[in-house]
Amino acid sequence: MLITLGLIIVIGLAVVYSATWDEPGKHWLKQGLFVIMGVVAIAGIYLVPAKFFYAMAYPAYILTMFPLLYIIIFKANSVERWIPLPGGFNLQPSEITKVAFLLAMARLLSFQPIVLSRPKTVIAPVILFFIPFVLVLNQPNLSTALSFVAMTTVMAYWSGLTVREIFLLASPVLSVALTFHQVAWAVLFVILIGIILVTRINLKIAAVLLLTNIIAGYGAIFVWNKVLYQHQRDRIMTFMDPNRDPLGAGYQVLQSKVAIGSGQLLGKGYLHGTQTNLSFLPEEHTDFIFSVLGEQFGFLGCIFLLSLYMILIYRIVRIGADIRNRFVSLVAVGVAGILGFHIIVNVSMTIGLMPVTGLPLPFLSYGGSFMISCLVMLGILINLKAHGQNL
Repeated sequence: MLITLGLIIVIGLAVVYSATWDEPGKHWLKQGLFVIMGVVAIAGIYLVPAKFFYAMAYPAYILTMFPLLYIIIFKANSVERWIPLPGGFNLQPSEITKVAFLLAMARLLSFQPIVLSRPKTVIAPVILFFIPFVLVLNQPNLSTALSFVAMTTVMAYWSGLTVREIFLLASPVLSVALTFHQVAWAVLFVILIGIILVTRINLKIAAVLLLTNIIAGYGAIFVWNKVLYQHQRDRIMTFMDPNRDPLGAGYQVLQSKVAIGSGQLLGKGYLHGTQTNLSFLPEEHTDFIFSVLGEQFGFLGCIFLLSLYMILIYRIVRIGADIRNRFVSLVAVGVAGILGFHIIVNVSMTIGLMPVTGLPLPFLSYGGSFMISCLVMLGILINLKAHGQNL
């Protein structure tokens, strides 16, 4: 796992350099510093007793809510989602919240798995998820908020929920997406009622599920009209048709597809990406770093990177499958879930399969908070793998 991680990080540093070598700021040096800080964090975390992470799961979760509140209260009229720190660094609170949420949800589900026939087992995980989800969503940061959905979903499945039960619990999210098409929304309700009848769920739970879907559907309409900023609505609409605004909201997607497509099989060569070097591709060192890789190293380079990601996630999931401690197992699956979600969404975004979001590509995209938080999560997993059998 560590060898694969090291290869991905080296590739990331090389691609960040190739995207910014002719720009001021020396982003690749800063990225290298972030990597060093993350590696030092892994080494320090390895020396911490494994019981510490279990004991501090809930307190850390509570403490990380305050920086999120700070962003909402003091930066309500700003697009900034970070807190300035001495030395020119910025802290993105949602990233440290991911780590605390991972530990808190793993502890809760290891002690009390979700059982739909027992409503009391559903309440605590929903509350634990709902608080950071709403706070991050109100920053506003929709893409990061959805990462909490991904993490919770895979951990709930690993703890014992079936696919049909997860579909029922996730149905409000589908209602949000389908509420703008009445026929599709009606079909969703027919499917929901069918699953409820087949699985013979408690009537009270069934009523709550249907009511939640109704609230989510109409709430989505309200959020679209009253909460989302125009640029967020433009991103969603441009996803449906990038050519509707090729010089505006659709520009990033179109230039990204041109960059990746122009790389063809073997790429244009390192430091020879015209879309990158001539600044046609915006945010090339952050959100669209995969496009830079595709242009310079082609289809084979992209496949090589995605293969490394698959190996990394497979090794993380194997840790979760092999270890007997439920807490450690859930932490492993949660880490795999959050990394997998970022990879799928970011890569899909760059080739036009998903809307443009602010989700970075793990260990490749430039950014300190995300790089360090990912390495910290892996550091915690390494510690628990080595010392967490008897928690």
